[in-house]
Amino acid sequence: MKNYDIIFLGGGQAGVFGAFEAIEKDKNLKVLVIDKGRMLTQRVCPKEKLGKCVKCPTCAIIFGVSGAGAFSDSKFNMDYRVGGDVHVITGKSVVNETIKYVADVYKRFGFDEKPSGVEYNQPMLDIKKRCIEHDVQLVDTPTMHLGTDGSRELYTKLVNYLLESGVEFASEREAEELIVENGEIKGVVVSHKGTMETYHGENVVIGMGRSGAKKVMDLCQKYGVVYKTGAVDVGVRVEIPDIVMKDINENFYEAKMIYYTKKYKDRMRTFCSNPSGFIAAEKHGDDVILANGHAYKDKKSTNTNLALLCTKTFTEPFNQPFEYATAIAKMSSMLTGGKILMQSYGDLKAGRRSTEARLARLNIVPTTEDYVAGDISLACPKRILDNIIEFIEIHDKITPGFASSDLLLYFPEIKFRSTRIEIDENMETNIKGLYAAGDSSGYGSGLNIAAVMGILAVRHIVTK
Repeated sequence: MKNYDIIFLGGGQAGVFGAFEAIEKDKNLKVLVIDKGRMLTQRVCPKEKLGKCVKCPTCAIIFGVSGAGAFSDSKFNMDYRVGGDVHVITGKSVVNETIKYVADVYKRFGFDEKPSGVEYNQPMLDIKKRCIEHDVQLVDTPTMHLGTDGSRELYTKLVNYLLESGVEFASEREAEELIVENGEIKGVVVSHKGTMETYHGENVVIGMGRSGAKKVMDLCQKYGVVYKTGAVDVGVRVEIPDIVMKDINENFYEAKMIYYTKKYKDRMRTFCSNPSGFIAAEKHGDDVILANGHAYKDKKSTNTNLALLCTKTFTEPFNQPFEYATAIAKMSSMLTGGKILMQSYGDLKAGRRSTEARLARLNIVPTTEDYVAGDISLACPKRILDNIIEFIEIHDKITPGFASSDLLLYFPEIKFRSTRIEIDENMETNIKGLYAAGDSSGYGSGLNIAAVMGILAVRHIVTK
């Protein structure tokens, strides 16, 4: 079997930008990118034609070359404060300098948009003042918005460039084993259509995204990669008429807010706001269907959707955060027959399930059919639901009208990122030659930090 200088386990943001950095540094490097899903041009979601999720065995929205980012709203934050916290390992300046470098690569492949949220005007100052008054931290970083359609176009150009430069891709292959000898990485074993394949290399970068976080934890346990249990984010994806979010949408595009609840002191945050966007269903397993959202450059709805997430970090002896979050998702799926559970905020406060008849009386029309109207309190743990309700009421003081009956809650939205691998400033683990990057490392939660980590890992590899 062929030997490679660098193997990327995962073809998402960390893998693609890591591969780009490798060939920019040395075009003679033999680089392989492995991904569970298909090549980008072959990633077709049947929902685009059928209008509903058909639960494909391998979800094209989540898995595939260019990662989940290629099918997301694709917002790129221009600051270390958003997208993860790898700066606690590397320092803030390194992350910000690398983010700027990634933005320059975006421009090289045709995306050159002025970031929003750079200069403050009066409406933005008013929003920030209300945040301060109500103990909400506004993380106001400049943001570039590619859009789902724009991101596919950009990543298609980038992947084509990698192919032309000799980077090899092995798609529809799932990581099964690492080859570790005397504390050093020597290769990987993957499964492909019922057969096992071995790829040799002394530098492996694991960047398998949120969807691969559980697999990464299993590999860490099996091969002695040092890690600790991190956090999981559990919450809802909400949808509200654009007119309610008008000031935020037009001035910030996305206003990232962090709030610590008064009742439990738990951390709540907004995440991935999609003005004029669409709700999406993601299949993470046969009975794990999660809510998400998209926005396009050209295709628009009249609703804004965003996530309200509660971050939970567990203490000993509990060490099964993935199983905990998955159990919540399975409970919801059990109630809906494999769809997203949806309830209006008015019905939630009234203590009754939503019905199609009650939803028809509202001023909002859902942007998806992949839901069943019901009662979120039957599936969501009380503490998390209490936090969500408190956050909604606080958000209403900043954005009047947010806590109305027209607010639709889609449950669950879960971000699996609980494995926090011990890495050094070069992203290298305690296994020599094995690097961790992106969301599955436990240090990333956005496109910007995933790309930064992939690039920093490669820069260390080429110096060797």
